[in-house]
Amino acid sequence: MSGALCRHDTVVTPCPGGVLRHCSVSVVLSLVALAGACTPYAVSTTAVPLARGEARSTSTLAIVRNGAEWSYDSSGSSREGVAMPGIDTEVRFGLDDRSDFGVRIPTFSGVIGSYKRRLDGPSDRDAHATAIMIGAGLVNFGQHAHGEITLITSGRESARLVPYGGFRAIQVLPLSRSAVQDTPAVGVFTGIKMGGRTPVLSAELGVFHDRSALGLRRSTVIVVPSIAIHSHLFSKLSLF
Repeated sequence: MSGALCRHDTVVTPCPGGVLRHCSVSVVLSLVALAGACTPYAVSTTAVPLARGEARSTSTLAIVRNGAEWSYDSSGSSREGVAMPGIDTEVRFGLDDRSDFGVRIPTFSGVIGSYKRRLDGPSDRDAHATAIMIGAGLVNFGQHAHGEITLITSGRESARLVPYGGFRAIQVLPLSRSAVQDTPAVGVFTGIKMGGRTPVLSAELGVFHDRSALGLRRSTVIVVPSIAIHSHLFSKLSLF
């Protein structure tokens, strides 16, 4: 999912100790931008699926605070945290009165499909909702298979501000010899969707236990704030 690399003259090698050492600021920022935020931590949706035939696009900016650590000195005793941004694009389609389906592109590095199903009633029921969302796909430019499961609960969709939150687990599996093994990322999230049934914006905060497989940081706890912009595409697709 992410890696810790160091530049020694013209050679790039893994960094011991879980920090970036002897790296120029430009090199560090380039590595962070390329390696950092391919993991789609942000959920950016409530528990209520879209109505049958409806479609909506969502663009999400998520930032992993202190996602990497780097140091100017060789001992690694003096470390600074580096924020790692990521931009995801997703389109969701309403399938029936209880479920929808989404296609997500995480930071231009893969594709993930997800199926969300409401557990406590049809999509048009204006009440507190609970849903489960399961997803799978390819990430990190096809080097890993991705799997995720999310439990979401949210407030009434008719409200101008709709609170939501839940539990999310993510696991990637290597598909090539050069791809690293990784442990699951598990965490909780909470957010607010603004705009009622036709949302325009949502803000979210996630906290995850996620060990950096390539030693990009020492901490196993990350905080991920995100903001999402929602766009209504159409209300009814003739295919349905």
